[in-house]
Amino acid sequence: MNSGENRATEAWICQRIREIAPRDKAAETQARACLEEKVKPVGSLGELEEMAAVMAGIFGTLVLDIRSKGNLIFCADNGVYEEGYHKYPRQITRLVTEIMAAGKGGGAVIAKSVGARFKIIDLGVIGFPKAPNIEHAVIRPEGTGNIAAGPAMTRQEACQAIEIGMKEAEAFFDEGVQVITTGEIGLGNTATSAAVIAALTGRDPSEVTGMGSGCTEQTFAKKTTVVARALEVNRPDPSDILDVISKVGGFDIGAMTGVMLAAALRRKPVVVDGIIAQAAALCAIRSNPLARDYMLASHMSGEKGAGPTFESLGMMPPLRMGMRLGEGTGSCLLFPMLDAAAAVLSEMASFDDLAIWFPEDWPPKA
Repeated sequence: MNSGENRATEAWICQRIREIAPRDKAAETQARACLEEKVKPVGSLGELEEMAAVMAGIFGTLVLDIRSKGNLIFCADNGVYEEGYHKYPRQITRLVTEIMAAGKGGGAVIAKSVGARFKIIDLGVIGFPKAPNIEHAVIRPEGTGNIAAGPAMTRQEACQAIEIGMKEAEAFFDEGVQVITTGEIGLGNTATSAAVIAALTGRDPSEVTGMGSGCTEQTFAKKTTVVARALEVNRPDPSDILDVISKVGGFDIGAMTGVMLAAALRRKPVVVDGIIAQAAALCAIRSNPLARDYMLASHMSGEKGAGPTFESLGMMPPLRMGMRLGEGTGSCLLFPMLDAAAAVLSEMASFDDLAIWFPEDWPPKA
């Protein structure tokens, strides 16, 4: 891109972010009233009722058709791998990307098990994964720069990542997907997500840096130091999301941020997965707080930073599975619960229906 195109892309993203509107509070209130009249003690279905009401607000209706769901998985290498705390060889990113494209990775297997579509997008995987069913939207073939030594990417590349995520999500929506989630593949992305979370929340890196997939007890302290050094070297501005993503983020975090913004724009629910998705959710909400209206938390990741980050997001995930794989695995597990919530809202009998079922016995005599 030339400088004019770069400015145009950033302006387009900013304009679209400003277009996000709140969910339909009238429909949400109507759904809550409807749920109170179901044949059950008030509030007895707990979080299921909350999910139903929130979705009614998102779609603006109590008749929820959410049968079509999708998982967008963004893949990219991260230069912070060069710091040497990781126990896995670097080609793992490419190999797992190819396995996922073949439908054998965790994010693909679990998506299929709950009837969801999945798509694999390469944003910059070293070695250029060659398996079929991979969409190549490469921003930089070698992945990002090492955040411990300098910025991860340029501001223009951060814009490009967000734009890719937005357009991939909108393509899914245009094909009929009603509920979306997003995952990632890439060695080093728990370090970049910790740096983004620390930058945006002001928390110390030691509070939000976890073991990830590649740390040992011996290398964990080094990883935490690396995250702290990345913040010191780059000094990301928490009031400028593009500055944060470009300096200490990753292509995956940028694209996932784009997915969440697109969901808000198109009034679709987006289910938030693990710690990398949480970092993206923070970015989306800081871009426009109304983006949170369209987010549903799924599970409490086993990563150390999950609790503090959900606290910052103002969310409490219903699932406690001890999962920390990413790839949209935990978020896909929420999909059947959303189906159940929609069914309760539209199909479960209300007290008014009892007069039809038991005309002689309703209302009961005192």
